[in-house]
Amino acid sequence: MKRATNDTDDKIRKLFKEQLPYGGTTDNEWFTRKVLNRLPPKQSRNYNWITIAVYIISLFICSTGWVLFIFSRTPGLLLVKDLVGFVILLSTTIILLWHVISSLLHFSET
Repeated sequence: MKRATNDTDDKIRKLFKEQLPYGGTTDNEWFTRKVLNRLPPKQSRNYNWITIAVYIISLFICSTGWVLFIFSRTPGLLLVKDLVGFVILLSTTIILLWHVISSLLHFSET
């Protein structure tokens, strides 16, 4: 929908174009860089607490899995479900510990 303009709008627009300084970069090609260099550094939101919370919850779940695995085994018997459970828990634990250690090293660098 097109807005109807009247003479007052045109006069104000023309006045602004004539009297306001031009904010472009025709006179100085470094205008933008100079202005940006003087601005304070952009503050990024730090969501490290979410990563730490996820790692803590994952470690709790993994340790609960190990406790359930150890106490659910039948002594003296080695079943296929025990082997599968052991392999899954072991690989999950190794991957989780790898991520926790690498993120701790990354946090200490920053």
